Amino acid sequence: MLPVAHALPPPDPVVLATHLLAGVGSGLLLVFGVAAFSRRASRSYLLVVFALAALAARTGVSALAMFGPLGPGVHHFAEHALDALLATCLLAAVYYARRGVALGGEEA
Repeated sequence: MLPVAHALPPPDPVVLATHLLAGVGSGLLLVFGVAAFSRRASRSYLLVVFALAALAARTGVSALAMFGPLGPGVHHFAEHALDALLATCLLAAVYYARRGVALGGEEA
């Protein structure tokens, strides 16, 4: 039986397990980040939550590329965009933490 021309080969089990582990790990980090933000409610913690969400989204983008809906170009661009978002959010979180700015903008 000949394979269908547009069908993707099944993903490598090691790559699939790595994606699953990365997804679970980044999802747990995101949950812990949201829990920390709910206790502190500062702009820095909110930015850390955004950075962790970008990390989780990066795993999602990679999984979409692995299963076919995302082409290599879009996958590459999306991962770099998420990396830039992650780095920007972390730098901003450090900046606001050092200044002591609360969520409403007033000095803490």
